[in-house]
Amino acid sequence: MAIGCMRALAENHIPVPRRVSIVGFNDISVSQYVSPALSTIRVYTEFMGEEGMDMLYERMNGRKIAKRTILETDLIIRESSK
Repeated sequence: MAIGCMRALAENHIPVPRRVSIVGFNDISVSQYVSPALSTIRVYTEFMGEEGMDMLYERMNGRKIAKRTILETDLIIRESSK
């Protein structure tokens, strides 16, 4: 969506990042190759899946109380938000 937003802004002559800053989510591989390079939030989906499976296993084995898990993310600053 962020890349589509950057395209729409370019088509309407709205400069990124001078007038609008854009930040994507999940650090897809193309983020660093678009122009300007897209800033993004990197999430660790493999670890997210592991934690999800652990929580499911706990529920299947009798856990009755909900559990909240906070996972680390990284902000990757590139040209779209400088």
